[in-house]
Amino acid sequence: MEILQLPSVPDSFYDSLGYPKEGKCSDIVVISEAEAEAFYEAAAECFRMVDAATEYVIENGLLRQMGIPAYMDAVIKRTYEDYRRHPHMIGRFDFAGGVDGVPIKLLEFNADTPFSIFEVSTVQYALAKFHGLDPDTRQCNRLFETLQDFFVYLRQQHPHTSALFTNAADGEDDLTTQIIREAAGDVMPGDYLHWTDVCIDRHQGVCSVDAGGQYIRNLYNVVIKMVPWDLLFLEDELMARELVRSMDEHPDLVVCNPPYAAVYQSKALAAVMWDLFPDSPYLLRSSMKPLQTKSYVRKPIWGREGRNIAVFENGDCLAQTDGFYKNQPELFQERAQMASDGRHFYQAGVFISMEEPCALGFRRSTSPVITTDDELCGHILRQPS
Repeated sequence: MEILQLPSVPDSFYDSLGYPKEGKCSDIVVISEAEAEAFYEAAAECFRMVDAATEYVIENGLLRQMGIPAYMDAVIKRTYEDYRRHPHMIGRFDFAGGVDGVPIKLLEFNADTPFSIFEVSTVQYALAKFHGLDPDTRQCNRLFETLQDFFVYLRQQHPHTSALFTNAADGEDDLTTQIIREAAGDVMPGDYLHWTDVCIDRHQGVCSVDAGGQYIRNLYNVVIKMVPWDLLFLEDELMARELVRSMDEHPDLVVCNPPYAAVYQSKALAAVMWDLFPDSPYLLRSSMKPLQTKSYVRKPIWGREGRNIAVFENGDCLAQTDGFYKNQPELFQERAQMASDGRHFYQAGVFISMEEPCALGFRRSTSPVITTDDELCGHILRQPS
């Protein structure tokens, strides 16, 4: 595995991007054009299987098995069937392998509010530019441009919009939403609020209110929500129910990512995908019951950030992470071979928007369990010899 070990960039470089420096590195993964194409092909095919499995779940009444509450059933079915007006904005497939002949295997689909949008769209491009590596022609990175295309499409579907961009009060989420708002630009300008400042009026829908919380200032019919559906129905059920009720009573209200993204996001979907597509070269054996295999991974179905994951080999736990996602149903998944440079394990992330792969980035760790605390690496395409 070829890694360019480049000199560290000055702190002022990250400061100019408004970006925290923790967990970042200047190393860049070098891949061939064929390897890059294979990652994109894997993402496109995996999305096809995710979507087919989601349709199967909805048609066969399996949403409870995905960990989704009953009050979301109707809005998930409606928005999925009307997906052209309720398009999936952005997600990220995490893959093992894909480099030096190691097979590409799907680890999971971060389908709703994926991390690393800012890092992949902006930081890896700027790092390559800083070192004179020509990312304009040697990097798989159209994330920002694809988001621009998404908002053009969304505006065509909903010409009369009043848009709201919102996220949890968190620095990383602020950066992510900043990039998305910039991509929306003049095509779909809108207000910006932290999620805790958003109001859902019983009669009029999603809105902002005055400082005293008494009078409605703006009503919104498009909500770009960088707060995952599962976080709402697990930790803020009142707001989840109110948002669903508002979408039911105001059919023109559009929320991105749409409610059916919760099905995409549930790791329990991997077990359905395995049942439907056992011959896929990209899928790992997955089940909601313990696997009779020597090497496997156990993960909570709503886990994020690489938390609460355990890796087992011959009955022994090789690695385990703590976190906030305890007491959930768990997925058992065959362990995949990770790409490695001998010191680190590498995980590829391929972003996808409206079914189209649009960007590639890497995260690495000395542990076989990769978390959001681990290093992010850009990539560059190897120049033909």
